[in-house]
Amino acid sequence: MLFGPRPSCIKRLLVIEDDPLTAFDNEHTLKQAGYDVVATVDSGEAAVRFIAAEPIDALVLDLGLAGHMSGREVARLARDRGIAVLLVTGQCPEDASDIAMACLDKPHSPSALVAALKALETMICKNQAPRKVAGLTTWWRPAAA
Repeated sequence: MLFGPRPSCIKRLLVIEDDPLTAFDNEHTLKQAGYDVVATVDSGEAAVRFIAAEPIDALVLDLGLAGHMSGREVARLARDRGIAVLLVTGQCPEDASDIAMACLDKPHSPSALVAALKALETMICKNQAPRKVAGLTTWWRPAAA
């Protein structure tokens, strides 16, 4: 198919957001964009259960979560398992490049969220620096030759 949808290396997402309205909006936006949202959860503990039980390509992760586990802990666990992490938070922390591939500022538009995931795909699938996306900070490291 010449003009059909392009294959994506990020298909299955886990949305981790403690604000119910934001979580609903993110899930709806991502499903409309063609992603398979495995689940939307509000705590680190719930996220860890899904990470252990389901194949997941990327997390859309807020740092402030319900429960006792922090977003940083979830991000480190995902990173150690080879899962891409997109932080979506009010203020990108200084150590964000240690725990995530990119950080998208809140508030953001639905199109910015989708563009942020496309930027991650560029970094992962094509091993290229992503194009500039408003409100997105990326840490691109080319794969070793």
